[in-house]
Amino acid sequence: MVILHFLAGTVKLNIDSSDAQRDFNTAIGTALLSGVFLFSIRVIQKQAAKNLYSMLNVIGKRDEFWLHRKKLSEQFAKHLILSVAVSFIMPLLYMLSEGLLVRLHEKEVFIVAVGAIPFWLLLTLFVLQLITVNRYSWKILFGGDIDLVDKLKLYSRVMKMAMITLATIGLVLAVIPVFWINQPIHFFDIATLIFLLTLIVSFLFAPFVYIALIVGKVKYALAKDIDKRVDKLIKESVVYERSQEIEELLYIKEKYCN
Repeated sequence: MVILHFLAGTVKLNIDSSDAQRDFNTAIGTALLSGVFLFSIRVIQKQAAKNLYSMLNVIGKRDEFWLHRKKLSEQFAKHLILSVAVSFIMPLLYMLSEGLLVRLHEKEVFIVAVGAIPFWLLLTLFVLQLITVNRYSWKILFGGDIDLVDKLKLYSRVMKMAMITLATIGLVLAVIPVFWINQPIHFFDIATLIFLLTLIVSFLFAPFVYIALIVGKVKYALAKDIDKRVDKLIKESVVYERSQEIEELLYIKEKYCN
């Protein structure tokens, strides 16, 4: 997309006006972020499949993997349709808010507007996948009755998935300032950013903190249970007869409770 903008003349090294600077920032910003979104979506999907398989393996439902993958694929298809609709609506709203419709006949403005379509498509798809994949993991996490060790295994997988998605969000936020090079921050940009951050905090960060708190409680409960079992083994039998069992319990405590 960057190369196409250069070839079309949208991106020029000699910037001689505020409009040219804005066109330059928009062209570069949307192109870079489109790549980041596309890359992030693939990373999220691959990690989601990997973690989903591991979580199902923990709860003994590995044979249901392809059923869950089918559900996620169907959700992705719906997200794609919605994203296509948004990708045409948002560039129009942006041009209306910035008064760019009167300049749509200009080649540079038209090319930037067309380039915004894949940007908004991938942005919407990125946000929807971000929320759906994590919520799907949480659904598996809180379903069924499993022991404390397996719970911690599941929690660690969900936390890992959340950390990966947070890393992709950080990558996106690092690119966004490109839009504001030598330009004031417009109301549309602020409103969109606040909306996206609200979604991320509500559907990703807040549940992430909640799960982290639960992990602490589960670790405490597991450590307490192991201590009771070890004390019982020591009191009820000669230590060397149950030494291997005691060692295994202490290993589990060290691995999952520290």
